[in-house]
Amino acid sequence: EKIGDIAAILVKMDINDPIALNNFIRSLQKPKLSDYLIELYYNSILSSPKTHIINALSNTVTSLTAPLERAGAAAVERVVAPLSGRRVERFLSEVPADVFGAVEGLQEGIAAALSTLRTGVRPSQATKWEFRPRAFQGKLGRAINTPSTALEAADALNYSINYRAALNANILRQARSEGLKGAALKSRIVELKQAPTEGLIKASANTAEYRLFRQEPGEIVSRLIQLRDSAPPLRLVIPFLRTPVNLLKFGLERSPAGVLNPTLWKNLFAKSPAASDQLARLFIGS
Repeated sequence: EKIGDIAAILVKMDINDPIALNNFIRSLQKPKLSDYLIELYYNSILSSPKTHIINALSNTVTSLTAPLERAGAAAVERVVAPLSGRRVERFLSEVPADVFGAVEGLQEGIAAALSTLRTGVRPSQATKWEFRPRAFQGKLGRAINTPSTALEAADALNYSINYRAALNANILRQARSEGLKGAALKSRIVELKQAPTEGLIKASANTAEYRLFRQEPGEIVSRLIQLRDSAPPLRLVIPFLRTPVNLLKFGLERSPAGVLNPTLWKNLFAKSPAASDQLARLFIGS
């Protein structure tokens, strides 16, 4: 009978609506007592106005520093590229492209934030099929989850801003890297804006997640998260792991300690332009 009920719901559901599917999958998962307690605990931690102010400030600072770091990477690239025996692949013209992209993403971000407040799910989260079960449902659930939903809404706003900024700059970078100039360059930029490649979309999404400290954790942190999640009491002792670790890494990359980053030296020896990005962060942050 339950399978029949599920089938009936699926028949009526718009499978192209990720929010509806998200809510449906959440409804299939029966929460345990520990899930209710942890949800209350997490939202109580996140309920302080100070938390939301710090989150807003950090998101704003990381967005504003992106064009500065692109300018730094372009300057470093002018030195590193010739020494590596390759063409320049970081350009100063990425800076205005980044800024204009951020402005374009503002309206989209406001819409995403409002959608998150209404549904409780970030649009970018839903389209990646990241389903996060919630113990409390209905109006009570919406009330209890207000702090976490507000943070998700703020991240939805800034994700769109950072994504559009990165996509705009990455499109210009790719067109310039192809050696195009004049009318051919402009035509290629328009073409990529109308139909960005999968690689451009993925790279820009990764940049947006990185600037929100929400990128996927490394192997060690992933194992720690799995260990924590396997024992509910540990989730009370260590409520958050991914964001603090990503925040620490973000800061270290922009300090003198960044010179010890193994990936920096790996990129330098591989003659990758990513090394210019890393060196710019190190120099500007230090």
